[in-house]
Amino acid sequence: MLPKFKINFIIKYDINILNIYIYMEKKLLPFLLASAFCFAQNSLMVSPQTGNMITSGTINDFKLISNGNSVALVATNNATGKVFIVDVNDNNPADKAANTIPTSSNNVKTRIEAAIGQTISNIKNIEVNPISNAVYVMAMANATPYFVKLTNAGNTITALNFNTMPYCTLNFTAANCSFQDIAWGGNKLFVSSNHSTLNGELGYITAPFTNNATITKRSTTMFKSNWGNIYITNAPLEKLNYIKINNTEFLCGTTTCAPGYSETVSSLTDNSGLFTVRESFDVVSDFSVKTIPINNGNEAYLLDLHNNGWNSTIYRIGKKFLDGTPFTNNTYNSNAVELRDFNGAVNPNLTAEEMMSFPGNFSSMAYYSPCELLTLSADYQTLGKLSVCTAALNVEEQDAKNFKFEISPNPASDVLTIFYDDKLYKDTETSIYSYDGKLIRKQTLDPNNKKISISDLQTGNYLLKFSNKGVSLGSKSFIKK
Repeated sequence: MLPKFKINFIIKYDINILNIYIYMEKKLLPFLLASAFCFAQNSLMVSPQTGNMITSGTINDFKLISNGNSVALVATNNATGKVFIVDVNDNNPADKAANTIPTSSNNVKTRIEAAIGQTISNIKNIEVNPISNAVYVMAMANATPYFVKLTNAGNTITALNFNTMPYCTLNFTAANCSFQDIAWGGNKLFVSSNHSTLNGELGYITAPFTNNATITKRSTTMFKSNWGNIYITNAPLEKLNYIKINNTEFLCGTTTCAPGYSETVSSLTDNSGLFTVRESFDVVSDFSVKTIPINNGNEAYLLDLHNNGWNSTIYRIGKKFLDGTPFTNNTYNSNAVELRDFNGAVNPNLTAEEMMSFPGNFSSMAYYSPCELLTLSADYQTLGKLSVCTAALNVEEQDAKNFKFEISPNPASDVLTIFYDDKLYKDTETSIYSYDGKLIRKQTLDPNNKKISISDLQTGNYLLKFSNKGVSLGSKSFIKK
């Protein structure tokens, strides 16, 4: 016969674990229940729901947002005019090191097709989780989107099912709209769209996001120098970004064909009625695939992946076009500076800080660090890192800023000769990158023989980067003939 026990339950609640202690004849028996029984609330969301998230149409685009503690995926749905905030449960900074892509991740499209069992027609967007460094991908099988997450330095691919994840629904506009872009900053979410009967709209809402809340919105009118030098209400803000410059918050981006803008956040949130958007710069012709703001501590830039018709090039637009300078200098609207010509060449009258381009042909890009992008090649197969600026300089880095070098001949067929002052730097490392941003090889340059063999390279355009003890010294492009 089994002995009788008097059992007392003591329950201790912790944000990560639930402990149940059972006292049996003065003996403490701890039972640990896994954290799956106790969900920590995503601090970006209030009263999330679960179940079938998309009941009409499909997800049209997405963005990852974070407040430093939690991460959420923002998805837009044209069919309903609603925005969804999804808890992807990917908030562990301990995963960051293992998920970091060292230089590149290859065969991305092929491996995604194997993971989801579908033939991919294109990859619409990529985003990087700033806490875990996992890469989120929106892959299209014709008109049907599939979402996957790349972890373990890009080597592991996991398909995502939003119907199993908590989410909040935000109401924005009427059904059958066209969402344009999503921006995040200053604890606010910003959304742009247009509608056949309502034209351009720009909305904002402050986190945390309560399920079934409504986004505040204003109709927009945008000055278009390419459409008759007039303000137009049916010209939406196709690309939308948040950036903070000298403690002032701005919303900036580009529009089709391709006038750019930068207006203060307060001019949107502190007023009502029609929101007037001025043309601050002009990227001239075609359209932006994606734009990303970067502030490296010294300078602020807008990175523009621009479709030129024959390829998509990344341009870096300088701070003077984003911080309100055009309005004080009267270089806006019909006087806006043209940053490039119709062939995609950068305006030669501008400095590199004001406007520059990077070699390569890319399909998408994502923010990776204050001076680094994660890029996706035009064939959707290679994820690679692209350095787009220099981080805030320490003393050693400031010295490197004055480093001068030349390469010759250019074009070259067999050998490149490097000219620089080897008294300053004894261990100069060179890296050769292909035109699509893929690292070909690295080598330390011999100060007694400043030559690099390129005879094994295929004919084409390449980028030669220089560094010393981890400090970037600069780069130059060359042609292998």
